[in-house]
Amino acid sequence: MALRITDDEIRSDVTQAYAVQIHPGHWTVFGHMDLTGTADLDRNAAITAMTLAEVYAENPPADSPIWLHVKAWREELGITDD
Repeated sequence: MALRITDDEIRSDVTQAYAVQIHPGHWTVFGHMDLTGTADLDRNAAITAMTLAEVYAENPPADSPIWLHVKAWREELGITDD
């Protein structure tokens, strides 16, 4: 897994999801099941969302410790499991 991060775009080498800066300080994520079209992300939140997209694309085993991080990252982004 690797994210390519520039000043105005974040791309992944394992998923089609990507993030772009649409206005200074405002990022939108596309191709991510929970955040597509969200435009009020800052750069750090966009990186977190892209990290989640990569984990989902890799689909680690259910007992992988990465899922503890996924839970925390989802909470950081305000994603609930409703």
